[in-house]
Amino acid sequence: MALIKSISGIRGTIGGKPGENLTPLDIVKFSAAFGTWIKESVSHSKKIVIGRDGRISGEMVRNLVVSTLTGLGLDIHDLGLSTTPTVEMAVLGEKAAGGII
Repeated sequence: MALIKSISGIRGTIGGKPGENLTPLDIVKFSAAFGTWIKESVSHSKKIVIGRDGRISGEMVRNLVVSTLTGLGLDIHDLGLSTTPTVEMAVLGEKAAGGII
């Protein structure tokens, strides 16, 4: 599966070449871009809600995202294994700046 970037998110197969599939380098780059945008654009909160799916790569992706966003000085609320609607509701409930699943 090729790397797919759309308004609803980023999807791809884990591994392979950066820019073609979803590699650890791509995950860090996308997370850093999102975190930088939050820091520069959102004034009410620096909290990001994250969740993950049940795929075997979920923990690895979570660790890369958390490390990248924490390194940028953002606060993380990690829901663990979650659905997209759960993350969405947590963003609203926590008055967070955004969410990633």
